[in-house]
Amino acid sequence: MRSLNTISAALLLSGLCAPGARAQGTGTLRVLCEPNATCTYVLDGKHRMSDRELTLLEGPHRLVLWAPERRMVDTTVLVKPGSLNELRVQLRYSEEFIAYNKKAQRFGRDDRWLRYGTPLLTVGAAAWFGVSTWKAVDAQQAINDLETAYSESANPARIADLKGQEIPDANRKLRQSRTMMAVSGGALVATGAVWWYVKKVRSKRSPPVFEDKEKARFDGLVWMPDANGHGTWMAGLTIPLR
Repeated sequence: MRSLNTISAALLLSGLCAPGARAQGTGTLRVLCEPNATCTYVLDGKHRMSDRELTLLEGPHRLVLWAPERRMVDTTVLVKPGSLNELRVQLRYSEEFIAYNKKAQRFGRDDRWLRYGTPLLTVGAAAWFGVSTWKAVDAQQAINDLETAYSESANPARIADLKGQEIPDANRKLRQSRTMMAVSGGALVATGAVWWYVKKVRSKRSPPVFEDKEKARFDGLVWMPDANGHGTWMAGLTIPLR
């Protein structure tokens, strides 16, 4: 990156050396670009800069402005001699970044569900199985108590009540609790298997990667001459490292 003084001196020197350039004046160009912190521009197809104020020869000057994740803006500014000229530009997000951002948000939502949803289901199934098991044990204990009361009771009315209502009701509750325990146990096994599978899937998923095509285009705007009079176009390529 060339400094402001170096660029300004080079531009003034080239202007003074050109025929008829002594009559040309200079003006100040102030670049107000949003986002300000990361905005860069190419001046007149030669100088890549980030200075916010420049002293330029009067006349038209081409600026191509760019910032990460933003679209390039190609514009021409007419610099008036002896005055402060301002260029105000707000760079919009590029289509590639908008599409990437949507994919990243969707990936994040899906990953949060995979990370927290299936464990919660497994924990819920485990709690259900625990409650069902406790109810089945309690129902079995109730049957044992009623059978003991039936074998030890000498009261005909009490025996009839136990045989006709209490023991059948307790047996029905025991069957229901055992059925619920079996169902909840199956749910626990199923959710546990799903949790294991989801963890395996998550380990293979990769988040979306942003490819800033506007950056590659912007980096390719500057021609870099060599000592032999030849040159190359400076091009940029972004490679994500993990």
